[in-house]
Order: sequence, then structure tokens, then C-alpha cells
Amino acid sequence: MSAPFPTSAELVAVLNSAADLQTKAVACQQLAVVGEPAAVPALASLLADDQLADYARSALELIAVPAAGAALRQALAKLADRRLAGAIDSLGVRRELAAVPELCRLAAGAAAAAAAEALAALGKLATPEAMDCLRAMLQSPDDGRRLAAGHAALAVASAKLPAHVTAAAVALASRAARRRIFDGKSFAAWEGDLKWFRIADSAVVAGSLTQPIPQNEFLCSTGQYGDFELRLKVRLVNGKGNGGVQFRSMRVASSREMTGYQADLAAEYWGGLYDESRRNTFLGKPDPAAVAKVLKPADWNDYVIRCEGPRIRLWLNGLLTADFTETDPAVAPSGYLGLQIHSGAPSEAWYKDIEIEELQLRR
Repeated sequence: MSAPFPTSAELVAVLNSAADLQTKAVACQQLAVVGEPAAVPALASLLADDQLADYARSALELIAVPAAGAALRQALAKLADRRLAGAIDSLGVRRELAAVPELCRLAAGAAAAAAAEALAALGKLATPEAMDCLRAMLQSPDDGRRLAAGHAALAVASAKLPAHVTAAAVALASRAARRRIFDGKSFAAWEGDLKWFRIADSAVVAGSLTQPIPQNEFLCSTGQYGDFELRLKVRLVNGKGNGGVQFRSMRVASSREMTGYQADLAAEYWGGLYDESRRNTFLGKPDPAAVAKVLKPADWNDYVIRCEGPRIRLWLNGLLTADFTETDPAVAPSGYLGLQIHSGAPSEAWYKDIEIEELQLRR
């Protein structure tokens, strides 16, 4: 006949004794099965122990009493590195909703490993506050936190949760791979004649309202891009002037001009795909009546530019305005981005919230 299984009280006595490491580790494992509220303080006291922390944490993770979750939450302020990451993971596994505020703080301020675990745990919890935190971290300049937030959002989307929560998670996850390529404060990673470009209200301001613009000017990215989805907001001050977003473009030798594809922004040309300084023609033009229904002439408008192999699509405020497939093999499949102000009367084109997701296509 086998020996009777120890009681919770007997196992706690082992933890509080001078028993060897292996005996205490087994006691922790057994407490995961029979642990009661009275066992929680003894287990909590081991969460920072170099040798027994994982055993104690695993037991607290499985003991289905509120005190176990509270002990893990209280330990967050005392733990670091791997121990902290483990406690965070256990809170997510336990679905400890009360931990959400502290997990949000850790997601933003902890070291990388702990922050990633906090974001993963928030994905498991999926409360409105947790989702707000994931949304905020998708704007982080830290690539690791942004990607961890995206993975957490995908976990929410794959779980059996209400449809509105799943839809929100999918929308968040789709932003995980995007990164800001204009920081709103400097022209780092951009070049051009700064006589015609300045920064105001976290936006690039191209042109001038006080003097004519003698020639086309472009603020050009220093990096090249091939297959990508570019998102940004654009506006023309007072709805006047002419601007554009260059992509898969090059600088013209001995000139500030650019040559390549352009998503146009100007009266009668909004949403058009123009081939700037190359074929000098529109490759795609939307229905003016359809554009008029979505366009905000003097306000911010959302542009999406997606390049996948030879296919190029533009969306203006959600309206598909161009869908073009390049057939000329001589046209380069990659190039620079550029923000244009067209020559002419005084005018300003503003650009902000510039984000890019580089696509990995199967060739």
C-alpha cells in the first residue's frame, strides 16, 4: 500500500524546515495539487530564492485561491530579471485581472524580457485597460516592445473571446510590424533643402505661405524601400497647392527633382498615381465623384500606399483610388520615399504620422 499523500500543512512544515533542496522542491510540486490559503506565505517567501523560486511560483500559479494571485502581484516589486519575468507569466496564466495596472507599468518601463512577458500577459487578460496598453505599446519606438505587443494582440485574436475584442486585437496586431520613419522632431533619416521644409506640430511642413516656390522640392528618405505598406496623414493648407508622396523613386542627377511613382495630393488630382519626371503621366486616376465623398480638402487625410511586387495600390481615406500593375521590366522595383511641394504660388503641404511596414513576399 502506498503512503498517504501529505497534507498542505505537512508540506508547509517541510518548506519551513531544514530539509534539503530536493525535498523542498518536491514539497512545492505537491502543494500545487493540495495547496490551501495557509500555504501561500511559505511559497511566496521562496519567490526570490535562486534554487526554489520556479518551484514556488509554479505552485502559486496552480493554487486556485485569491491569496496566491495576490502573492504573485505583491512580489513584482521585489523581483528582477528572470524571476520577475516568471512571476509576470504566472499572473497571465492565472488570468489575474487585478494585475493589469501593474503589468501596464512593467510593459512600458521594465527591462526588455520582463516587458515582453508583461505584454504577453496583457494579451491573455484582454481587458479594455489591457488592450489600451497594447495599443500604446504599438506606438513604441522600441522594436522589441512593439513586436511583443503585436504577438500579444494576435494571441487575443486567436482566443475564444467576444467578436468585438477579437476584431480590436486583429487591428492592433496588424500594426505590430509598422515603424515610424519620421520622429516628429527632427529630419533624421531624411534629406532635402531645408529652406523649404520645417517641422511644426510633429509634422513635416513643405513649402511657404509667404513666397512663391520656384521649383519642385522634395524631402527624400535616406533609405530605400521595395515591397511595403506606407501609411501617413497629409493635408494642404486652405485646400490649396500641390504636393505628393514619392515612392520607389530616385533623385535626378544634379537636381533636387525626383523621378518615380507619386501619390498625388492636389485639387482634381487627389488619389491619383502619377509617374513623376519619368513617363510624366497618370498611371491611375480615381472617379472624381467618389473622391469628393471622402476627401477633406483642407483637413488631414489618410493615405495608404501598398507596393507588392509589380502591383501598386493607393487608398485615400479608405477609398481605393489606384490599382496599377507595372509591366515595364526596366522600372526599378525599389527606391526612395519623398515628400513634395510643387512649384508655384505660395502654399504648404503637411505630412505626419509616417509609418512603414516592409513586406516579405514569396517570389
